[in-house]
Amino acid sequence: MKNKKIILDKIAIENKINRIAFSIIENYNSEKTISLVGFEKNGYIIAEKILAVIQQNHTIKASLHKISLTKKNEYLIYPEIPKENIKNIFLVDDVLKSGKTIIYGIKAILNYPVENLKTIILVNRNHNKFPIGVDYVGLKLSTNLEDHIEVVLNKNNEAVYLV
Repeated sequence: MKNKKIILDKIAIENKINRIAFSIIENYNSEKTISLVGFEKNGYIIAEKILAVIQQNHTIKASLHKISLTKKNEYLIYPEIPKENIKNIFLVDDVLKSGKTIIYGIKAILNYPVENLKTIILVNRNHNKFPIGVDYVGLKLSTNLEDHIEVVLNKNNEAVYLV
C-alpha cells in the first residue's frame, strides 16, 4: 500500500477556502445574489464553507445547491436554482484531474439561463483532457497520472493527501 502524504492540513484548507471566499466577495460585492453549486460530498462541503465565510463577511445573498450523478448518468442540481440567483453561479469541486466531471456539471448548469459561470477547485492537478479553465483554485499541484489525491472533509479529520 502506498504511503499518504499530507499536502494540506485543516488550517491550510481553511486558509484556501477563506482566500477563495474573500476573492468572490471582492469581485462580486456589488451583486445582490450568487449561487454556489457543489458536487455531492466534498464539492458541496467546500461550497458550504465558502458560503459561511461570505455570510460572515458580506451582505451578498447566496444560495447553496448540490449537484449529483443520477442512475441515468446525468447530473441533477437540487434544490433548483431560483430565477433571482442564476446571474452568477459558482461550480465547486474538490479535485480537478481530467476536467470531465466539471464539463458534465457545466452541462447541467447550462439548463438555466445563466449569465456568468465560474469554477472553484480546491486542488487542481493540471492533467486536463478537456478545455477547462479554473477561476478560483486553492492549490495547483503537478502530479503523476499514477498519483491519487484524497480529500477528507469530516468533523474529525480535514486534510488533503497525496497517495
